[in-house]
Amino acid sequence: MIRRLNYTGRRRIPRSHVTVRLVPAEDGGWVFDAEFDLSGFGFPSASRVFIEAYNATSYMRFPYGTVGEPLIPPDRRLTDITPTPLPKFRLKVVGSGTRKGLLLAVADKLVPLRPEEDLRHKQSLLPVVFTDLGEQVWRLDVSDWPTLELNRRIADLGEAARSGDSFLALVYPEVVRRILHEIVFVQEVTDPDWDESDWTSLWLRYVCALPGVDTPPEGSGEEARLRQEEWIDKAVQAFCRARGVRARFERAVAKAGG
Repeated sequence: MIRRLNYTGRRRIPRSHVTVRLVPAEDGGWVFDAEFDLSGFGFPSASRVFIEAYNATSYMRFPYGTVGEPLIPPDRRLTDITPTPLPKFRLKVVGSGTRKGLLLAVADKLVPLRPEEDLRHKQSLLPVVFTDLGEQVWRLDVSDWPTLELNRRIADLGEAARSGDSFLALVYPEVVRRILHEIVFVQEVTDPDWDESDWTSLWLRYVCALPGVDTPPEGSGEEARLRQEEWIDKAVQAFCRARGVRARFERAVAKAGG
């Protein structure tokens, strides 16, 4: 029997209150550790806590006791999660007693830390995942939190993505453009402060901090869309100036030709 949850009146838990870390399992898969702070929200102590791991093709749920008495499940292996793409997580607080089944709050789209990452990387704007892309070098996944996928078949591609002038010049401006298009036209978000823990707000804050970039124009209709497209162009140009994209590409071309 499938238990349906009532989402009416749910609250959003800031991602800063939850930390999830992936740890390699002995069998070659993943185990996860999770820490969370639900104090100050006023949830009934008997409310149940769950952490869910998911990606595009798989899902697992783990009970974490109650708000008043958290309980770490002994088996946190992601046995039913496919190797790629890398899973994301969500934390749910669910009512009990007369409110049984009512979803009280959720922290969604949690990007896990890798074993080598510390908390400074907790809200990475653009996590990188290595996967098999066939003949494709890179791909941007915006189905959840924006993720840059790199072809694991290509030697040293990770290093090129981190510090290569050609990769920066040819890939990242297009990545920024696609992400801003997703935010403004698909998600329809133009306020950088609408949710301090959501990736759309984090990306808008980053872009609006670039010299010469204001907040995106609001509104709907053809005229508003044209102004928003102009804003995206301006933001991408500002990103290129801030990173010295043209000069770095010219340097890479001169080095390759010399």
